[in-house]
Amino acid sequence: MKKIALVSFLIIVSGISAMAQNRLVTEVKKEISEMTLTVDNYKSSLKKINKALENDETKDKAETWWIAGKIQYSIYDKMMANKGVGDKINYTEAGMALIDGYDKLQIALHKDTIITIDKKGKPVIDKKTGKAKFKTKYSQEILNKVVSHLIDYSAVAGDFYAAGDWSNAYKAWDIYCNTAKCDWAKKKKVNEPDSIIGYNRFFQGLAAYQNKDYDKAVEQLANARNQGYRKKVLYDTWIDALIKQQDTIYLVSVAHEAHDMLGAKDPRYVRILINHYLKAKNYDEANTLLDEVIKSDSTVAEYYDLKGRLAETQEGIDAALPFYRKAVELKPDFGMALFDLGNALYSKAIMNNDHRSNEALRLYDEALPYLEKAHQLMPHNENAKKILSRIYYVTGSKKIDEL
Repeated sequence: MKKIALVSFLIIVSGISAMAQNRLVTEVKKEISEMTLTVDNYKSSLKKINKALENDETKDKAETWWIAGKIQYSIYDKMMANKGVGDKINYTEAGMALIDGYDKLQIALHKDTIITIDKKGKPVIDKKTGKAKFKTKYSQEILNKVVSHLIDYSAVAGDFYAAGDWSNAYKAWDIYCNTAKCDWAKKKKVNEPDSIIGYNRFFQGLAAYQNKDYDKAVEQLANARNQGYRKKVLYDTWIDALIKQQDTIYLVSVAHEAHDMLGAKDPRYVRILINHYLKAKNYDEANTLLDEVIKSDSTVAEYYDLKGRLAETQEGIDAALPFYRKAVELKPDFGMALFDLGNALYSKAIMNNDHRSNEALRLYDEALPYLEKAHQLMPHNENAKKILSRIYYVTGSKKIDEL
């Protein structure tokens, strides 16, 4: 008898608990619909409904999540209204209310599925789809709430980005771009054109890059390109992310596309391609590309430096020297060209059997100023330091620690 009484007691307590939680949901629902509330009022209601989100009796109901999400959207809306009348607001708090509200509404949307049951208690099957028929209760309201804030997602993403909160900036831009392409946005005629989505995908990729999440950066920058955003800054960031990933094949592909689209506007694209051709020993394509870009713009020092490296690889130092000299002439502070010229002169000097011959000493003297300046401009270039050390040792002119 005692056992039966205990079980009965637990059932009664459980029933009371369920009634209390359901009453709480109803109470909050009524509370937020009766009047226009302050931000603090909405926050108080959110605290109440959050308890129902954790309770076994109410956490699996679409209505609970719908109400919670709606409250957070109301917090955002109220904060924006306050801003409109000159009040100062916390943009991070406003943005988080919108993002958290969106997340809750996605859960509500997922749970808002009521399977149609026949008289025998079995699901009714749709003859066209072969799947169980279902009804929804809140989905239309949920979708209306989500798409009605389309522009707001992009706005809060910008606020997060300005605050250096790259993760939430990325997430807000993702919500914006996904919502802008959803069927409900199209139905309500608030969907955005590809050009605008591409612009926002670019900033989403930039946020991921700033957050050092290079996989996501590469993914979203590619999406931005595919949506029509093809500015130089996109390619530069994309290439940087691929370098961080050490994805050489993809890097070459993007550099090739950037060069084809932007022409000779940036020697960096050419350098990536030339280095690739050199590693592959594809000298014909390398020469063709360099001749093309030099013809397009004969004032770019880096093209001549690259041409010198190619010539040195194919024909030797004497063929390369004129190109290195031209690169230094065009850009006297070009550290890599200074090093390449100095290194070529040093290499020519040590080809002689007598490293202290008059010709070798003359070449050391000619190489020194280029290498010293290269070392000043690129102090972390260990090769420049090593060659300088050798020249100083042979000539006795200086010690490396005197630099």
